[in-house]
Amino acid sequence: MNIYIILAHPEKKSFNASLAEAQRKALIKSGHKVRFKNLYQDKFNPLLTRDDFPHVPKNQHIQFPHAQGQSYKNNTTAVDVAEEHKNLYWANAVIMQFPLWLYSMPAILKGWCERVLSEGFAHEPSNNRWFDNGGLSDTRLFLSLTTNGKSVAFSSRGRHGSLDIILWPMLNAFWFAGFKIIKPFIAFDVIRATDIERNNMINKVIKIALSIDKASLLRVHSLNDYNKDGRLKSKIKSMTAGQQKPDKLATE
Repeated sequence: MNIYIILAHPEKKSFNASLAEAQRKALIKSGHKVRFKNLYQDKFNPLLTRDDFPHVPKNQHIQFPHAQGQSYKNNTTAVDVAEEHKNLYWANAVIMQFPLWLYSMPAILKGWCERVLSEGFAHEPSNNRWFDNGGLSDTRLFLSLTTNGKSVAFSSRGRHGSLDIILWPMLNAFWFAGFKIIKPFIAFDVIRATDIERNNMINKVIKIALSIDKASLLRVHSLNDYNKDGRLKSKIKSMTAGQQKPDKLATE
C-alpha cells in the first residue's frame, strides 16, 4: 500500500514523534511505500487567507469554499496545498499522529485540514460529492492520538466527557471528505506512563498500522439514510455520537 503519515507535534523528542516513527519503520519493513510529513518541522502554513487566491482582485469579497473550488478547477491552487493534494491522491491510506489538545487537534493540523481538504478536491456538496461520494472515498484514515488524561476521565461520566463525542467533529469532517475511517488509537496518560507502558502503546499502534488495509471501518450513515432536509429518515436509527438526543443546544 501507499501510506502517507502526517505528524502534528512541535517537539522532536515527543512520544507522538516516537509513535509516528515506529509506524513509519514498521510499514517500510513490511514492504509498504511510505511518505512522511512533519507539519511543524516542514513549517506548513496553517492559515487559510486570501493569499491562497492571488487571482482574486483585492477589492473583491472572497467566499473561501468557492474560491478553493475555482482554484482547483483552474489549476491555480497554492503550491504547498497542491503538493498535499498529490500526496493524498497517491495514498491508499493516511495516518495522522497528534496529541489531543483542548479537546481537539493541534491548530497546525486543523489548518492543514482547512487548506488541504478543500472544495473541489475533497468535496463539492452542490454536485453531491461529499461523504460517501467525497473526493477521498477510496482512502482509509487512521487517527493515532495521545492524551495526558486517564481513560476513565474520557468516559460518559468522566471529567472530560465521552471521547466518542469529543472526536465526533473531527471524524465527521474527515467523513465529509470521503475518508473511510478505522477505529482510532488512543494513548492515554502518556506523561505518567512507564517505559514499559509506552512500549506497549508503540507495539499496539504498530499492529494497527500494519493491518490498516484490513481493519474494520467505523460505522457511519450513508447519504441515502437522510431526507432532503438533511435529517435522518424516520426509520433510520442514529448510530453516531453526533446524532444522539437530546438536542439541547439546537432547540429554537
